[in-house]
Amino acid sequence: MKDDGVITRQAYYYRFKGEVNTDHVIGVAVRRALEVKASALIVASETGRSALKAARLLRGLNAGLKLVVVTHPPDETWGPRGKIPIGLRHPRNAKARKCLESLGAIIIQGTRPLAPPSRSIGWDQPLPEMIIDRVLGIFSQGVKIAIEASLMATDAGAVNRGDIVVSLGGTFKGLDAAIVAKTTYSYYFLKEYELLEIIAKPYHTRVKLPEYQDPTWKGNLEQYYKEIIC
Repeated sequence: MKDDGVITRQAYYYRFKGEVNTDHVIGVAVRRALEVKASALIVASETGRSALKAARLLRGLNAGLKLVVVTHPPDETWGPRGKIPIGLRHPRNAKARKCLESLGAIIIQGTRPLAPPSRSIGWDQPLPEMIIDRVLGIFSQGVKIAIEASLMATDAGAVNRGDIVVSLGGTFKGLDAAIVAKTTYSYYFLKEYELLEIIAKPYHTRVKLPEYQDPTWKGNLEQYYKEIIC
């Protein structure tokens, strides 16, 4: 067959943002990672629930694909029935962390490249990181987080500079975006990073706060108030 220089890929666009898309986006992301022979599947996960779904799927496939879980520092975020603990080193998420480690996941935690100490000056200040953050948000919060997670994984040494990876992120809770990227260290981001493919993302990207009251966000938040089942 003649090579016409065109690469055809299937992409998925979700009517809703958020947790409702988690199972589907993990499935298509894993399939794409195997197709492109990615060095790792990178999952941004605050509580471990999304990462556990990916870990279980990979264990079932026995495909030898490395799973890197990028988590948040121990903290809390808002929810419809009170604060939700986030970060896999938060005491209330310790069971999820142990489950992931038993399934072979590499868990890393670090400073977000687009939320460094300078952000404490103010979230609405015209700082370079804020400008980059807002520009990437045009593609969706999930795509932005997927990019950031791949940078953090590279900075931590979980993947190598120049590796092809598949990275997943989401809006508020759960996953709703996946990309194929050629990653690098965060300080080389604007020089070397390549977003090669968008596998999936929400169709509409603007988010109203708090996210769980946004009519375009959908998902099961009750699970975040229950104990993790490994």
